[in-house]
Amino acid sequence: MRLAEEPTEAPLPADARCASHDEIEEIEEIARSRVEGARIDILLDHPYFATALLAIPMRGTFDEAIAHAVLTDGTRIAYRHDLVAALERPKVRMLIMHALTHILLRHPERGGSREWRAWTMACDIAVDLLFADLGLLRKHEIEHLCAFKDLSAEAIYARLTANTVSPPPQVHADGMQPAPEDDQQRRGDSSCSGQGDARSAFERATDDVERPTSMQLESLRRDFAQDVERERKVSAVGFAAGNGSSEIDAANREQVCWQQVLARFMRDTIHQDWSFSRPNRKHLWRGIYLPGPMEIAGGRFVIAIDTSGSMSDHDLALVLGEIDAIRRTCACELTVLQFDATIQKTAEFSRWSDADVKIGSTKVMRFYGRGGTDLRLPFTWADEERRNGRSISALIVCTDGFGPLPTDAPVGLPVLFLLTPHHTAPKFGEKLVLKPQSAG
Repeated sequence: MRLAEEPTEAPLPADARCASHDEIEEIEEIARSRVEGARIDILLDHPYFATALLAIPMRGTFDEAIAHAVLTDGTRIAYRHDLVAALERPKVRMLIMHALTHILLRHPERGGSREWRAWTMACDIAVDLLFADLGLLRKHEIEHLCAFKDLSAEAIYARLTANTVSPPPQVHADGMQPAPEDDQQRRGDSSCSGQGDARSAFERATDDVERPTSMQLESLRRDFAQDVERERKVSAVGFAAGNGSSEIDAANREQVCWQQVLARFMRDTIHQDWSFSRPNRKHLWRGIYLPGPMEIAGGRFVIAIDTSGSMSDHDLALVLGEIDAIRRTCACELTVLQFDATIQKTAEFSRWSDADVKIGSTKVMRFYGRGGTDLRLPFTWADEERRNGRSISALIVCTDGFGPLPTDAPVGLPVLFLLTPHHTAPKFGEKLVLKPQSAG
C-alpha cells in the first residue's frame, strides 16, 4: 500500500544532505513504513475516515521549506520523510487524521483573509475537540482546551485574536496551507513570510498527483459528516459534547466564497493533455523524461438561466461576470440558455467575444420569459447537442430548484446547480448556494 511510490526531486534538508545515499533511502523507507502503518490503523479503527483516506493523494518529500511533518492544502497531503521518520506510529496516525479532517471540514478554504497562524491554531483546536467528542483523545489530553468547548473554528479564532483567552500550550498540530485563492490574497502580508516557499515546496512534492475534483470532495465531506454524527452518538465522552456538531455545521454553512467553488468546478472539468514542455518531475531524478500534465485550451460551458423570476438580475449579473472571467482564463466557449416553461433564448460567446445581438453581453444581458419553470429543458437541450456531436464540458444551471427535473443525472456531463437562498435541492449534481449578501 504505497503512498509515495517514487522519491521526488525536492532538495534535501541540511542534515540529510550530509547523509549517504543509503542513509537517505533508509530514512525514506522508515517514513513510508510509519505512514503506511498509520494508514492501516486508520482504515481498521476509524472507518469514517476510510473513503477520504483512499481518495486523498499523499506524497513524501525531503524539502526543508516544508516545516511540518504532515501538510495539506485542502485537496492533497504531503509529509516530510525525515520528520515523519522521527515520530512514533501513533503520532503519525494522529497527524494524518488531523490533515484529513482539515480537508473534510474545508479549513483551508474557510480561512478567507484571516491571519493564517491564528487560523491554523483555531482549526487544530477545533479538530482536537472533535476528536475528543469521538473518543480519539482522552479527557486529560484536552483539559487545556476547556475555554473553547462547543465553538466552531471561526469562534475559536475570534477568541484567540481578541486576546480574551490565552493560546493553549499544546495542540495536536499538523500543517495547513491556505487555499490557492486565499494564498493570493495574502501576497505582501508580512505575517505570512515563507508561505510562498512552503507553497512551492508542496506543489513540487505533489506535482505528479491528480487532486480530487470538487464534486468528489463534496461527496467525501457529506459522507464524513453523516458517519461522524453516527459515531458521536456511540463514542461521545461528554467533555466536548456538541463541539463536533458545531464544527461540522460550520463547514456545511456554505461559508466558502461561491466564486472559489465555481472557479474550481469549471477548472476541474477542463480536460488535460500531456506535454514534454512540462516534464513529469516524478522521474527526472532517474534521468527519465516523461510528459507532464498540461491544461489545453478549448471546451464549452453551458449556463442555463431559469428566468422565471427565481434569481434577481443583480445575482445573475454577478454569476455571469464571474463565469465569463473564468472562461477567459481557460480560453473556452460559453453558451447561455435562457428558459422558463420553454427555451426562450440561446446565445454563443466565443473565447474572443462577449457580445450577442439577441441578448446583449455577459456584462449587460437582457432576460426573456418570467413564466413557469421546467428544469428538464436544459438537460433535454444538452442531450440533443451531444447527440449532434457538439461537446459540452459542463452544464451550470441557475435556479431555485422548484420545478420538474430529470429522474437521473446525465451520463458523462458534470452538472452544477447555482441555487438561490430559498431553494429546493436537486437530487443530483453539485450544488452551490448564492448567499443573500452576494448582491451587496
